[in-house]
Amino acid sequence: MISFIFPAFNEAENLKRFPQEVIPVFNALGEEYEILIIDDGSRDDTAQVAASLPAPVKLIRHEKNMGMGAAIRTGIQAARGDLIITMDADLTFAPTLVSRLLERFKQGDVDVVSGSPKMAGYDKDIPKYRVAISYLASLIYAAVLGAYVRDVSPIFRLYKREQLLQLPLLTSRFDINAEILFFLIQDHRKIVEVPAPLTQRMHGESKLDYKKEIIRHLRLIWRMLKLRLGI
Repeated sequence: MISFIFPAFNEAENLKRFPQEVIPVFNALGEEYEILIIDDGSRDDTAQVAASLPAPVKLIRHEKNMGMGAAIRTGIQAARGDLIITMDADLTFAPTLVSRLLERFKQGDVDVVSGSPKMAGYDKDIPKYRVAISYLASLIYAAVLGAYVRDVSPIFRLYKREQLLQLPLLTSRFDINAEILFFLIQDHRKIVEVPAPLTQRMHGESKLDYKKEIIRHLRLIWRMLKLRLGI
C-alpha cells in the first residue's frame, strides 16, 4: 500500500483540483493507496474541502500552524502504507510524475527515490534566485551529508515507511526534507534521483520565507556537522 502525504496550509482552492487531477491519476497506478491531507492550522476552507473529497482521502488536522515538517511527521505516524510518497498540495510536482518514482523503486535496488528539478531542467517561470539558492544548498549539503544529492530540499519523494519511523526527526519546517536525507544517508540507505519538473503554483501563495529558511538550514547544517563529528 502507498500512503500519499500532502501537507496543506490554506490550500482550499488547490484541493478542489484533486477529484480531476489527483485521484484519477492515482487510481490508474493500479496500486492500493491512501491520501493523507494534513491540514496544518489553515485559516481558509482547507479542512472543509478535504473532508468533502471521496475515499481514500483522509483528513488529519493540526489546530494551529506547525509547519511542513510537523505535518510530514504527523503523516508518517498516521500512514498505513509500506511506502510513503510526500507531495505538495499545490501540485507543483504533477501527480503524473508519481509513476516515475514507482518505476525506479520497483527495480528493487534502492530505498528512496527523489524527484529532482535539476535533472528535469527548471520551468522557465521559476525565479532565478530560487534556482541559484538550490544549487548553492546542494554544494553545502554535499559536504555535510558525505554524499552528493542534486536536490536536497524538494518534498517529492518515495520512502519506505519503516525506515522513516526509525529516524530522530526534529525539524518542523521546510528543512525536514534535508533532515530526512541526512539520517537516511547516515543509515547507509541507497538514494536515487529521477527527473521531476517543478512548476509554478496555480492558486494561493507560497508559504516559503527564504530568509527564515536559510537560517533554519544553517542551524540544521550545524546540527548535522556535530552529529557527524560526534561533538
